[in-house]
Amino acid sequence: MTNASSIFLFVTGAGSCVQVPELIRELVDQQLTVYSVLTPNVSLVKMPASLMEVPGNHWIHDYGQEPLDRFPFGTMLVAPCTFNSFNKIALGLADNLATSMIADGLGAGCRVVIAPSMNQGLWAHPQTKSSLAQLESWGCEIVPPTISGRRVTMAPIAEVVRAVVQVGEK
Repeated sequence: MTNASSIFLFVTGAGSCVQVPELIRELVDQQLTVYSVLTPNVSLVKMPASLMEVPGNHWIHDYGQEPLDRFPFGTMLVAPCTFNSFNKIALGLADNLATSMIADGLGAGCRVVIAPSMNQGLWAHPQTKSSLAQLESWGCEIVPPTISGRRVTMAPIAEVVRAVVQVGEK
């Protein structure tokens, strides 16, 4: 396992988290070793186990699991990323396993790709704009969301995967 072939997928509780099994399959198809970490709010949308039972996925759900003894390494992908997690990341807040790992990876210089998913009001919120500028200044790549009416949803999976592969090639 090399750093370039590993991806840490951080899944937040956006409604679009139901697409995560397809996202994981696409990442595995790219010959990536996928380690998935869920925020606590994912369980409000879907049973976590049903999202993680994808061949090739390594579900990390506590601090004692491998490969956390060697973390941080690899690319980090936050998809979908809610308003709450987007702003926590930009503010350096680390109050759960996922946000702690993201903060650690950012500090270590890992590559970070973020695919936002929130409603229009939250996407237009002043804190989101400030957080977007902060994350971009740190070198995070933001995959532009799909905007339709009042919904701002995660970009299509093909676009998210393309951004991950492109970031991994840099």
